[in-house]
Amino acid sequence: MVLSVLAFATGGESARWYIVGIGGTSLIMCVLLYHSVVKSVTAARRGLELLAAQDFNNRLVKVHEPGADKIVALFNDLITRLKNERLRLREQDTFLRLLIDASPMGIILLNLEGKVTMVNDAFLKISEIAGKDIITGKPLKEVDTTMVKSLLSLQPGENKVIRQDESRMFKLYHLWFIQEGFRRHFYLVESLTDELRIAEKEAYEKVIRMISHEVNNTMGSVQSILETLADETSEDSDLCDTIESCRERCEMMCGFIDSFADLARIPEPVFSRVNIDNEITKMLPFLRLMAPESVEISFNNENAIPSGEKDRKIINADMTLLQQAIVNIVKNAVEGILERIANENRNGVAGHIRIVTEKDDSGVHLTIANDGEPISAETASHLFSPFYSTKKSGRGLGLTLVSDVLRKHNCSFKLRTDDDSITRFSIGFLR
Repeated sequence: MVLSVLAFATGGESARWYIVGIGGTSLIMCVLLYHSVVKSVTAARRGLELLAAQDFNNRLVKVHEPGADKIVALFNDLITRLKNERLRLREQDTFLRLLIDASPMGIILLNLEGKVTMVNDAFLKISEIAGKDIITGKPLKEVDTTMVKSLLSLQPGENKVIRQDESRMFKLYHLWFIQEGFRRHFYLVESLTDELRIAEKEAYEKVIRMISHEVNNTMGSVQSILETLADETSEDSDLCDTIESCRERCEMMCGFIDSFADLARIPEPVFSRVNIDNEITKMLPFLRLMAPESVEISFNNENAIPSGEKDRKIINADMTLLQQAIVNIVKNAVEGILERIANENRNGVAGHIRIVTEKDDSGVHLTIANDGEPISAETASHLFSPFYSTKKSGRGLGLTLVSDVLRKHNCSFKLRTDDDSITRFSIGFLR
């Protein structure tokens, strides 16, 4: 630099060109610096802006500078990977939602605040919730249904089996997974009704067949011996009376076992289209003979004449089987009323049995209601269980037969005492 100043001072031509060269070189170095550093920084900043905005559709443009173009290529590749990953997650999320909606298990997913973010149709049906908007976005504890209350009683990782509406059983799960470092809780509700019913039915049918075979064979031999003894001791009246009493007891035992065997021999229904109102009207005289005068049985459509074809309540049913189920339901209602009469003093009509049929978009509904002794919580937990009875002489077969017949008709049904102290057996004949 000192030499250039001295050369310039002497006014030499070569010195001026030297200075021009130095200036040009500095300019070129500045241009190169801009391309290699400034453009790289600019490209990096633009890429960061795209990432911050989560704009994965745009790409950085090459500036034809090796260093900057490497950064551009790196960011473009990163954005492409992020776009593909986001697309994959969306497709996966869509698939999971479709899978959850199609699942026969009830599923409900909560966010970190304990509010419902996802629920499938199976859960709504099981919990008897009218629509997703009723539950979505709300804390689960604010949803007032029996099923939700049972779910809230579970600890994380816990599961248990519950009975709902007496005829249905479910297994409940409280599970969780990690998302963004936090636990997200969800619940599963698995229906066990069909599986348990089939296994239970197979078990008691096998036991019934085995007992029936052994008892009938034994009683047959005993009766044969008793008949021989009766012939040879006909002159001894006291001994004859004893033998006859034993014979009667053997016959009663065979009849008792046969009643159990009948439960295992319920035939498959032969369906036909019938008007349920007409069929119940035909049954009313017999049903009223089953009840004492103090019990009144009424039918809402007994004297009604349908105004048109649309008002006729047509169902697919095997009336031979269905009549047997209705008779058992009414018989239980009469016994419930008589049990209540035993605990109360009433004048005149002591009880009522009301048979009601209704029709809506989902199908035809039959309800048999009575104001007899309410069903206790203990009894409710065992309803429809084979061989369970609250009666001293009961065999626990009536409701089991009813439930088998109704299931063969693909009916929904429930038996419970409501808050008004009326016990209702509700049957739904679905379209």
